[in-house]
Amino acid sequence: MNVMITDSARWQLRLTIRDLLRKKDSEASQLAQRLRGILTNPILLQDSLQPLEGMAELPHHEIVLGSYHLYFREMEGTVWLTALWPPMYPE
Repeated sequence: MNVMITDSARWQLRLTIRDLLRKKDSEASQLAQRLRGILTNPILLQDSLQPLEGMAELPHHEIVLGSYHLYFREMEGTVWLTALWPPMYPE
């Protein structure tokens, strides 16, 4: 299984990590480690993908890492990371 990242998701990921690093928060390294583990382990990725809550008919899947939501779509044997949503409100 191939894993690719769309340009918009790559941009969102970079901004998220940059903002976390500015805060000098360990959350950035934790998010990066967990994401790296999921993206490099096809079995873990496949096991982690969940249909969107209340919208199972959509072709996207979601993985929640802490307070971050990652959205994926599988097309022709490739899993695409299509979006990364940081939390809307600080905890």
